[in-house]
Amino acid sequence: MERMTKKKWRVQASTTMKTYVYCRIAAQKALEHSKQHPTGSFYFNMMAATFAAFTVEGFLNDLGERKVVDWSRLERRLGPKEKLLLLRQLLHLEVDKSRRPFQTLHDMLRVRDALAHGRTIETLSDEIVANPNDESASWPEPEWKKLCQPKSVARMVEDADLIVRDLNAQTGSNRDPFASPGGGWSGADPVEP
Repeated sequence: MERMTKKKWRVQASTTMKTYVYCRIAAQKALEHSKQHPTGSFYFNMMAATFAAFTVEGFLNDLGERKVVDWSRLERRLGPKEKLLLLRQLLHLEVDKSRRPFQTLHDMLRVRDALAHGRTIETLSDEIVANPNDESASWPEPEWKKLCQPKSVARMVEDADLIVRDLNAQTGSNRDPFASPGGGWSGADPVEP
């Protein structure tokens, strides 16, 4: 009896993932969850703020990869602020840090940096207050935690979107930078035994 051999296949594939698009979705979903479930929403606000910052930084890396020779070597040594400054200089981008949306980037990065480089911190306060039972005086919070309030976080998520769209337009693109999270291809061919 002849033994049957199983056919083998060679699969070739490629996928391109626009990480900044996924970060934007994560920021939006966390903010949406926070609004729908106010009890315990702080942690979702924290996530939304952090992923808003990741959205901008991810787009800066995407833009740098497309427009700057040797970006992958440069970007590892730079923080988000330095990446924006370098791209601003090389691509002649207009960035007004005194107004929204770029003004909000400072707060996004404060939250991102505090969490990405987390450490135990002590927050001290010494205030004269009208009410000694005022919790904000009795339990001082670090700056990053104060920034994770619903109104502030909603602004961060919105402005991350606006920053990406603005920078994308300034580079001459008329395509929606969030239209697709990526794409790919794959194919299979039988392999001869």
